Amino acid sequence: MKAFFDRCFLLRPQPQGEWSRGRRAAYWLWRWGLTFCAGLCMGLVLLLFAYGGYSWEVFLDYFRSPLLLALNALPAAALALLFYAVTGRAWAGFLAGGGVALGFSLGSYFKLLFRDDPLYFADLLILREAGDMAASYRLFVDKRMAFAAVCLLLGTALLRLLCPGKRLGWKGRTGAAAAVLAGCLALWPVYGSEKLYDSVENFDHLNRWSPTQNYVSRGFFYPFLHSIGEFVETPPEGYSKREAQALLDRYQDRDIPRDKQVSVIAIMREAYVDFSQYGIDGLDVSGYDLYHGLEAESYRGDLLTNIFAGGTIDTERCFLTGNYELKNFRGSANSYLWYLRDQGYTVEGSHPYYQWFYNRQNVNSYLGFQRYRYYEDTYGALTKAYYPEDAVLYPQVLADYKASQAAGKPYFSFVLNVQSHGPYDTENYDGQTQYLTGDYSQACKNAVNNYMDAIMQGDEALMDLVDQLREDPDPVVLVLFSDHLPWMGDGNVFYDELGMDIDPGTEEGFRRHYTTRYLLWANAAAREVLDNDFTGDGPTVSPCYLMNLLFDQCGWTGPAFMQAMEDMRQVFPVVTTHGCYVVDGDFTDSIPAARRELFDQFRYLQHYWRNEFLE
Repeated sequence: MKAFFDRCFLLRPQPQGEWSRGRRAAYWLWRWGLTFCAGLCMGLVLLLFAYGGYSWEVFLDYFRSPLLLALNALPAAALALLFYAVTGRAWAGFLAGGGVALGFSLGSYFKLLFRDDPLYFADLLILREAGDMAASYRLFVDKRMAFAAVCLLLGTALLRLLCPGKRLGWKGRTGAAAAVLAGCLALWPVYGSEKLYDSVENFDHLNRWSPTQNYVSRGFFYPFLHSIGEFVETPPEGYSKREAQALLDRYQDRDIPRDKQVSVIAIMREAYVDFSQYGIDGLDVSGYDLYHGLEAESYRGDLLTNIFAGGTIDTERCFLTGNYELKNFRGSANSYLWYLRDQGYTVEGSHPYYQWFYNRQNVNSYLGFQRYRYYEDTYGALTKAYYPEDAVLYPQVLADYKASQAAGKPYFSFVLNVQSHGPYDTENYDGQTQYLTGDYSQACKNAVNNYMDAIMQGDEALMDLVDQLREDPDPVVLVLFSDHLPWMGDGNVFYDELGMDIDPGTEEGFRRHYTTRYLLWANAAAREVLDNDFTGDGPTVSPCYLMNLLFDQCGWTGPAFMQAMEDMRQVFPVVTTHGCYVVDGDFTDSIPAARRELFDQFRYLQHYWRNEFLE
């Protein structure tokens, strides 16, 4: 064997001075080619993590499409080549590149298992949040991880054996790195192509109507890189800034009449769902009596969100901005908060969690909040709970409201609780009330009981707040809604145990998957000032229209953009990021031809509002 290695010029530690140009080319082609092939193989191995907890058949289906395999394997190969260029050694390049690729794959794998949500490029902006949240889940090592680690180490050992020698010089490494990066840039149009993305179908064992499964059907690295295009927003086809501005100029901002200025406290409750409406066997629904009592004296309806079991900021910021989909906020951005400030309102907020979470300390100021309370400056001193209780949140909200009253200014507050945040303990339940009994797994009972206990405690704290607002002589309106359904077991398996069909492949399942409730309540003083009893059934809307309903119930016309969106709401009351809509009262996954022009105008106005800050 040693003699073979000594004779084979490809295995020499370095090129020899007497070698011909052809032999030198073959020597380097051997090293770079082996590294590339090893990277490709590692990319194929990492597809083991792409399908998360879905069927093994999904993994096998990947191999039915050579194009899909190539699109998922090439990024791992590119990383191996890039790190080869940086380190100057083939084995080190493969180890580093494969390690990075494995890390990304594991991140998506765990996110799929725990949240039924894959890793998107935009998630890289909240790595700190992800690390903090990961501490709430139990990470583990399984056979897939062990196999991938063995493959990584084996590939490293083989490359060290087959590509021995000294490091490349800095000139060679610089040139090689430039060549790899140029190749990556040349391939970018392939990964960004919407036409190609739509054509690569793999839905034999997955549901095309589920956003998560749609992503999973294409592997991991391919949809992950494709999601960069969603991170960098591009104008809709046919968009003209001048024409969009002209559409908005059809409307004019309207002031809130002084005699109709009432304070507003908007509360978004984390993962709150009324399980009583689903007929779950063995579930004690009496705990919802407080909430149902408040609903009975409120204007209420369904909120059809974009998210499920996570992604709180989507509902939160759609409500505040009027956007039906989010952008990446990097500076001052249009929102309804700026309008309220111009109307003389004090605009504040409260969230008893860390300010860096979802970058709220920056984004909230970009959106127009004058002050926002967080765990660091307020709530951490009031409780030792990791997720501070609503019982410490609402008294502070009331105190801030009273302070604004004393200053003689109308008040708007956006409040986000955290007590009911998942995951919910599946091993222990120490509460007094057994909300779920019957033939369920103990893990399911524990999770549901812990969840129900949290939201019932929240209901009690909420009603304490409502009772004080009820007696307040000043007019105040309460807006109450939820961001999404709760996490229910890894892969949300407990929903199956509970008999809840949340399959987004059907209209009923889609609605159940994404629907929460909203209500608008007013105290006696507000009902008198606004000449409205704030009762009855409201329409099903997307979160971007919820502020519209508030203004409508208050009798306010509002800013120009809201007026434009109100006209759109009459035709498109539900617009989701999943390609499902309610158009003229009909649920559909496509815009009818007769409404296409109007929907294009909706998209143009939305893009303009998201990207052109109107000072």
